[in-house]
Amino acid sequence: MGDGKNTPSEGNSLKKYVSPQKSSEKKAQKEQLKSEVQIKSTAVTEAALSLTKKISELLGEIESKPLKSLEKKDKEKITQSYEKLVLRIVKEINNSRR
Repeated sequence: MGDGKNTPSEGNSLKKYVSPQKSSEKKAQKEQLKSEVQIKSTAVTEAALSLTKKISELLGEIESKPLKSLEKKDKEKITQSYEKLVLRIVKEINNSRR
């Protein structure tokens, strides 16, 4: 052992002993992480479904009340709102592709 190398002495092993208790703790931690990921995934899915539903409802409203059927004053306000909405949607789509 006087040569300066990091070699195990006789009877020592490089492998560490993992007690069954530590192993079960690691399994419990992994299971907890899995359940947290599933909960977050479910929440994201529910949010996506909610947003999809709102978008569908908005599309239905737009189709049932076209701009032609509205008064000029209302058309201007709605057109501005549509423009904001479209710009935001385009921005979101572009950001999701990055």
